[in-house]
This record gives sequence, structure tokens and C-alpha cells, in this order.
Amino acid sequence: MRTLLRSAILLSSLPLLPLACSDGSASNANSGVGSGWTADDGGGQEGGPGSGGSSEGSGSSGGSSGDGGARGGGDAGDGGPSDPLSPVYEPPVDTNPADYDANEWITTAMAKVQPSDPPGTVHWALISSARNEFESFQVHVRAPNALSGVTVTVSDLHDAHGGGTISAQANVTVSRELYLSIPSSQVSDANGRAGKVPDALVPTVDPYFHETRNAFPSDVAAGANTSAWVDVFVPPGTASGWYTGTVTVAAGGKTLSTMPIRLKVWKVDLPSTASLRSDFGLSWDGACVQEYGGYSGCGAAVPSGNADDGVEYFHVLYTSFALDHRVSLGGAVYAGPSSTDWTHFDSVYAPLMNGTAKTRLAGAKLTTLNYVGGTAAATVSNWATHFQSQGWLDALVYYHCDEPASGNSCTFADALSEENTVHSAAATLRTLLTANISDITNNGLLDAVDVLTPVVDQMQPHGQASQRPQYDSFLQRSSLKRLYWYQSCDEHESCDQGGTPGPATATWPSYMADASPMRNRVFQWMAYVFGTQGELYYATDLCFTQSCGGSTDPLQSIYAFSGNGDGTLYYPGRPSVIGGQHHVPLSSIRFELIREGMEDYELLHALDTAGQGAFAMTQATSFIQRADTFSDDPTTLYAAREALGDKLHGIALGHP
Repeated sequence: MRTLLRSAILLSSLPLLPLACSDGSASNANSGVGSGWTADDGGGQEGGPGSGGSSEGSGSSGGSSGDGGARGGGDAGDGGPSDPLSPVYEPPVDTNPADYDANEWITTAMAKVQPSDPPGTVHWALISSARNEFESFQVHVRAPNALSGVTVTVSDLHDAHGGGTISAQANVTVSRELYLSIPSSQVSDANGRAGKVPDALVPTVDPYFHETRNAFPSDVAAGANTSAWVDVFVPPGTASGWYTGTVTVAAGGKTLSTMPIRLKVWKVDLPSTASLRSDFGLSWDGACVQEYGGYSGCGAAVPSGNADDGVEYFHVLYTSFALDHRVSLGGAVYAGPSSTDWTHFDSVYAPLMNGTAKTRLAGAKLTTLNYVGGTAAATVSNWATHFQSQGWLDALVYYHCDEPASGNSCTFADALSEENTVHSAAATLRTLLTANISDITNNGLLDAVDVLTPVVDQMQPHGQASQRPQYDSFLQRSSLKRLYWYQSCDEHESCDQGGTPGPATATWPSYMADASPMRNRVFQWMAYVFGTQGELYYATDLCFTQSCGGSTDPLQSIYAFSGNGDGTLYYPGRPSVIGGQHHVPLSSIRFELIREGMEDYELLHALDTAGQGAFAMTQATSFIQRADTFSDDPTTLYAAREALGDKLHGIALGHP
């Protein structure tokens, strides 16, 4: 789909405990803000004001888990005895570095610690979360002398005041971080960090088949670090309160360090289905290529032994995995029905549309699905009629023509012809076009395009004002109109297949592995600031199906279009590499940070729905000035996020 010029790029851990989502072992549940919220169309919000410089750092030590981020918003609720988060109930945490072994330390999710980095000084995790949300932190181990048999384990989390418990076995995933070797000549841009960069996450026990993988125990060479990514899922129904537990690092069966965890649970519920729509690409055979060498062997994945069934099996597996990251893989469908019989199609894909798939987020469903039936009027009408009857038509889009301005895959004349054909057969089937408002205005497509999708740098080019107000009249033309946006190789400012790094002016959001954590996470905050309703990303598994950086194994390289991860956001979990019996998707630090950004958006959206949009916008713009200008300091984002959660918690208690 993407050609050489401008690939539209869209877009962690070694779990030691099973990741299955439980029914919520925490007791004393209380209702809160959030349940039942629905997505709105985000109209009326404009681009961020002002300008300024974005500092581009490595993110290796910023925003540690002990930097006070868990308290940044002040006392939640009214702070009185009826508030489960009252300071009266807040358990103390030993924050004296001298009381801990210096070679084990903790950071927030917003760090990328390399094997050669010096140890940090924070040895405690202070995290905050809504219910039905994942919150993450990292554990790092330095080996002054070679270590063998290193393990990282997490205890249950208990609320001493309320009596609730969050089971670690059901709700905590510990993963070991793997590294990409990125030479200085292949950094994505001048702000990227070369060397061994952490990204792929191998779980101790995977969350889908509950099989032990070979994440831990692991060996660490003398003078090097190893890192673990910890995901804590706060189940629906968990009582708001302060929860405490520990993370233990051992080597060869001997405890090296025990470090405290304090989790603050707001009386706030996140929806399982994202309020911010997304349409991320999926190749038709990527997992088959990585596990079985291609399509012909893919039948080995399923009892029937049929290759087509194997392809569909992997499509559902990877789409369910993405839904647990609040991301919709628009390319989920392998093939539509060959006639008007939808029986097989519905048996495979209806759970993803209805919210009954085997996801950890109960009820999660696709927000965007790409139509794949071609332009024949009878087929278009057949799809639209069936999707309408099932209540799915709102999610269906025809993404037919990619970047017509480049002329590489189609022209604006092609786009207009195809969209008119589709609308003649099904007036309410939305069409999606990767173009900007000037493009469709100048080429007579204002009424033909339904989901307009510009690149972020077209929404606000370097040194220019936000173009977002120009899209308001488009959105008002019809109830079908929506505004998505996307990142491309423009954001590392080099689309050169030859491998020329982008310049220091590349201060955009970026899903590249060598970009800072802030660049990986900020795009969903910007979606709120700029009032976009969805996000497109052209591919999530590009390097599953082609050579990248000279390798056909994504675990070795994901270098494409001069970017480390352009079109590849996660990894293939081949049992031959990670152990176990079943192939499983491996998350990445970047994909985890995208999920974190999607969850941040839910807090912003919830406040907007509660009539507190001005407060939400103030928090977002406290560290975002422009589409190319935002703080690279993770503490700024954590402070804003804390204020959002505390505000929602107060609203739930009747103290807005």
C-alpha cells in the first residue's frame, strides 16, 4: 500500500505471572465516573497555542516512579475520611535510596534504559490508575559481576484500609525487555538514541495462552543491565483506595532487592472500547510468514489444517491483542464473503465487532474496520446492508486510495471516481482518504470524502499556525464526516530508503523505537488538543513480510524508510524463540506507550463529557504547545495525567 516516498507510519515486558484478566478479585467495589461514556466527534477543539522548543532527550532516566507523579494533582476528592484516597489512609513508602541496594532500581514506563546506562536512584514504584486500566513501570538490574538466573516477581497488591486485593497472578504481567542494536548511522533522526535500545517484550507467562515463556530466569553479563516491564491491570469493580505490594529481584534463588509498590486507584472507570477511533494496518500473512514461512504452512496453526483458516486465526489473535491496547486493526478482515452468505464471516469476525472476542478488556470492539470488497455496486451494497443489520456500519470505512497527492498509488481523479461509485451503491458507507483540506477542496472532493485524514505535519507545519480551524466547515457538511490524522516518515523527516537519518528539526510525535518515550506517547494527547476523532497508521507488521535493515527477523531489525519501526509496532512471538507451544504477539515498549496514550485520552475525554473540557485542555496544553513542540520531560505528562485522574475522582465523590 505504501510506496517509497511517504510511508504513513502508524504505529513491552517479560511477564512472570499469568495475564488473564480476572473478574476482579478486589472487594468493596464502588461505582465511579466513566462507565457508559461514548465517543463524541470531538468538534470545536483547536490546535495548541503558542510556540517553543521541544527538548529531545533519551528518556533513560526522566520521570522516575518516585518523582512525585502519583501525587501531582493534589488531594483527590475532598480529602476527608469518606474519600478512599484521603491522605489519612495513604500508606508510607520508604524513599531513602540509602535503604536499598544500588544495583536494582525502578523507573516509570517513560524511560528506555540501555544495558550500559548507570543505575538510577529510585527504588520504589508510585503509580496511579483508573479501573479497567493498565498502568506500567519498569525494574532494572545492574550486574557489577555476572549474574545468572535473574528473576523479577511482583506480589499481590492490598488496600489496608478498604480490604481490597488485586491478584498479581491474574492482573500483573512481568516481561523481559529485548534490545534492538541501532548503529549511529541508522538512527531515525538526530534526536534518536543509538546503541542497544529496548523495545520487544517477552512475557514470563503470556496473557492469551497462559504458557510460561523463557523471559526469566535470565543471565546478565558483568557491567550490563537487564530490564523488566511490569503491567498492572486494575480490574473493573476494584474499590478505590491505596494499594501496596512489592517487587522482588533475585538471582540464582538469592534475593537481591525487595522494593515497594504503591498504587493509587481512582474511583474512575475506563471504557473497554476506545473513545478515540483508530485504523491501524495489518498484513494479510505476516504471522504466517514469521511462524510457518508463508501462507502454505499456515494451516498448522489450526485443527482443520486449512491455510485460509490459519490466516483468519492469526488475524483474530493479533486483532484481539491490539484491542487490549485500545487500538483497532482496520485490516482485521482477511476476505469478505463470496456471495450473500455471511455465516462464515460472522463466525470469525462478529466477536471483534460485538465486543465478545477473547480480550482482556471485556467488551472491547473495533472502532474502525476497512471494507475489502472492491467497487462492484452489488458487493458494496451487500456489505453495507449486512453491516447495517448487525449494527456495525458506523465502524466500516472504504480506505481505497492512499496519498493521492503523491500520485504513487492513485490520483485525486481516481479517488473521486471510486468514492462516487461507492456512495451510489451505499450512501452511508464512509470513504477514507489520506489527504488534507486543501487537497480535497482544490480537487472537488469535499462531499465525496467522509473520513479526511491528513498527516500531523499538514495539520500544523513547522513554524506555522494550526490548520485545524480549516476543517470545521468540512465536519459540518454531513453527519458522516470525521477527521482522523496520522504519522508518516515525515515525522522523522527522512523517507530515504538509503538510510539517511532525519535532522534535529524532527521534533514531532514519533513511533520509532529510538525516539524518546514522550514522542511515542504524546500523539493521543494531541488528538484531544487538535480535536481529531481518530488515528490512522499504515502498517503494524511491515517487517514481518519483508527484509528490514538486512534482516527478515523483526526481532533483529525493524529499520524501514529510514526509521526504526516505521510500519512495525510489535513483534512475532515464535515458540522457537520465546518458548511455549503457541505463537503469540509480542508487545513493544512503543505499543505499550501507545496504549498509555489511548488511556490518557480517555481521561481527557471523560472530563470533556463531564463539562470539564477547559480543565482538560489546560492540562494537555501545559506541556504541548504545538504539533512539533512539546516537553520531552515525562514528569510534565505525569503531572497532567495525575491532575486529570484526581479531578475525575473528585467528580465521582461529588466534589468537582
